Amino acid sequence: MTTLENLYYGNIAPHEYEVERGSEYDVTAKLVIRHEQELSATLTEQQNTILEKIKDNHTELMNLGEHDAFCRGFSLAVRLLTEAMSYKT
Repeated sequence: MTTLENLYYGNIAPHEYEVERGSEYDVTAKLVIRHEQELSATLTEQQNTILEKIKDNHTELMNLGEHDAFCRGFSLAVRLLTEAMSYKT
């Protein structure tokens, strides 16, 4: 199967990736979770509801940013490839 076919059939998911244990991403994500749990323990039910809404909105914002970055990166890659293919040596 070609890369394009694999992408079409869902065998490639650019938005999914493994996080390496102990990486900067892993450490930072664990800190966020820990601080969120500590904060949540001190909040009222109403405040926790608001915190959950903030987290949901933040997730949506991150998804929009990742989508935009993917599209921009792909577009740049195609422009670079087109330029490289037309380069005369």
